[in-house]
Amino acid sequence: MFNVVDLRQVDLNLLVVFATVFRERSVKRAAERLFVGQSAVSMALGRLRELLQDDLFVKVASGVEPTSKAVTLEPLVLQALELVHGAVYAVRPFDPASASRIIRVGLSDDLELWLLPVLLDVLRSAAPGVTLVVRGSHWYTGLGLVERGEVDLALGVLPKPGAALAAETLFHERFTSIFDPALVEGPLTLKRFLGVAHVMANVSGDLVGLVDEALQAEGRRRYVAATVPGFATLGSLVRGRPLIATLPGMAAAQLARAHGLAMSEPPVAMSRYPLSMVWHTKTENDAALQWFRQQVREQVPRLVPPESPVQASRRRPPRRRR
Repeated sequence: MFNVVDLRQVDLNLLVVFATVFRERSVKRAAERLFVGQSAVSMALGRLRELLQDDLFVKVASGVEPTSKAVTLEPLVLQALELVHGAVYAVRPFDPASASRIIRVGLSDDLELWLLPVLLDVLRSAAPGVTLVVRGSHWYTGLGLVERGEVDLALGVLPKPGAALAAETLFHERFTSIFDPALVEGPLTLKRFLGVAHVMANVSGDLVGLVDEALQAEGRRRYVAATVPGFATLGSLVRGRPLIATLPGMAAAQLARAHGLAMSEPPVAMSRYPLSMVWHTKTENDAALQWFRQQVREQVPRLVPPESPVQASRRRPPRRRR
């Protein structure tokens, strides 16, 4: 049984500050994550230092580093916070119309183009007190963001998660090529595809992507004129230039509409790939997150057409591959 008198001295917010500073290794970044000023974080750390009789964090060039006692305490504090979070939110009913809540989501930038605006509309209409905080996420970072509790869920093309995470496939996406029809003739044959320079999105800056691997399997290669870290700029780069960009179909359709571009199925064999939603099992019974995950499930089928954007835009059936 815990000592009531002792616990009266402990403000739960102090443990939240401790866990955030420990994760961020920076008072400034912790303050940004908690939406408070740096002085508030510093004051909370001062109270914790007095309570625990330890410095907890020491200044270094890059920010702060935990003391040995802080390292020992961190897993215990996280466990306590998770238990409190589960006890509070598992039993609290969620009324979207009156709720005040922050939901943190990891999104790949192609989803920011077509899914984020719709999710924001849903929140503004059904849950005006809910704030959506979006973190950039991709194959290499998405699961880690969820595992560390930095986001409540992640959406995108993600690896198979471990046992602590839950996942479901929302739909299977396909690649689509976009180009300026005034400068590049469509639909794209293999000859036209290889005869024009390409721009591609690659978060690591590599010059070999999935398109290049598919071409290499057929003994061919394309010329990549430039790479960019995300999909959002591809539309403005392709418009007015003899360039081709190949990217996820839903994002391609959004950019094509916004920039007056044409779309075509890339003339190389490329498989569809699953777009997933991943969340931590410890938030399985969080009523607010259950509601939000359901909004994602409902909105994606409404946005994804029964046939691909490329097929819908073509006046003739796509050619068959042998």
